[in-house]
Amino acid sequence: MARSTIMLAVAGSGKTYYIANHLNSGANNLVITYTKQNVANLKREIKKRYGDIPKNTQVLTFTSFLYRWLLKPFEPILTVGDMTGIITYGVEVFKEPEPPSLSGRPNPRYFKKEDYRHYIYNQKYYSARMSELILAQSKDVRKKILERLNRFCDQLYFDELQDFMGKDFDLLTQLVRDPNLSVFAVGDFHQHSVSKSDFKASKPYIKKGKVFLSKDEYKLLFKGKVNIDERTLIKSRRVPEQICTFIRNKLGIHIESSSLVQGHYELLVDEAKILQILSDSTIVKLFYNNSLKYSCTPTINWGYSKGDTYEKCCIVLTKTFESLFEEDFSCAHLSPSQVNPLYVGLAEH
Repeated sequence: MARSTIMLAVAGSGKTYYIANHLNSGANNLVITYTKQNVANLKREIKKRYGDIPKNTQVLTFTSFLYRWLLKPFEPILTVGDMTGIITYGVEVFKEPEPPSLSGRPNPRYFKKEDYRHYIYNQKYYSARMSELILAQSKDVRKKILERLNRFCDQLYFDELQDFMGKDFDLLTQLVRDPNLSVFAVGDFHQHSVSKSDFKASKPYIKKGKVFLSKDEYKLLFKGKVNIDERTLIKSRRVPEQICTFIRNKLGIHIESSSLVQGHYELLVDEAKILQILSDSTIVKLFYNNSLKYSCTPTINWGYSKGDTYEKCCIVLTKTFESLFEEDFSCAHLSPSQVNPLYVGLAEH
C-alpha cells in the first residue's frame, strides 16, 4: 500500500491551512516549500493551530532541505564531478551556474558534469544544481541518504507542488516513490509555469520530448506509487462560484467554490468606463507582463498575483484572449504557459 499522498488542489482552497491543521505535532516533521514567503505563511498557520512550531517540526525552503538533510551530512562520501569528499560552507543563491552555450555558441566558462565546478562555486553549492548532484550519486550513496532521512523524519510535507520542476521534480518523485518514506505533497497543477518573480523555469515537466504534460499524464508519473487525491481541496474558499463557472467553461479547469461572496464579471467595451476603471486606484489592474511600464496604478502581472486576494480587479486581456467572451472560444490550442497565468489572475478574487 502506498504511504505517500499527492493532493491536487485549486486556487484558494487552503493548501497551507490543510498542512498546518493535519500534521501530527508529536511526530518528526519536515515541512518544505520553495520560497521564504511560503515558509513564513506555513509558520504562521502552524502557530495559529498549535501556539508555536511543535518541537520536532522544521519548516524550511527546499534549498535548505537539500543542503541540511541530503548533502551536508554526506560530504565525506559525495562524488562531486572529479572529486570525492568535499567541505562546503553553504549554498550560492545569487550567482547562476554558467549555461553550456551562449547565443548558440559553446560557453568557454561552462564546466561539464565531470568537473566539480559544475556544482560548486567558491565552496558553495549552486542552488540550481543541488538536486542534480544528489541524483548523480551512486546507488549506495543515495540509499544511505534516504535511510538517514527515514530514520530521523516521520513525515515529509511539500507545499506548492506545482513549483517543483526539472531535476527538483525528478528528486521529489524519487522521495515519493520510496516505500519507506511518508510524503504528503499538495499543489495546484494548473499554476505550474506561473511564478511570482522573474525566475523562469524553461521546462516544467519532460516526458518523451514533451515540455508540458496534461493533468492525466502528470498523474501517471505517480501511478501505483502514491495515493492521488483530487477531491479534498477542489473547492476554493476565495473564488466566488460565478468566477469558478467562468474558469470551468472558458479555460477547461475544474474548480468549485465554497465562497459566500457574490462574484461579478463583465467585459468592458465602453471607452469612458474603461478610462474610469484604469484611473480608479482601488481597483488592481492585471497585465500579462511588464505591468510597471503602465501609468495606471496599482498594477501587477497576471502571474505575480499568485496567492493574492483582491476585492476588485481589472484583467487586461491579450490578443490571444480577445475572443474569450465569445461562445465558441476554445483554449484547446493554447499552451499551459498561456492559459495558467490567466487562471491565476481570474482566481485572485
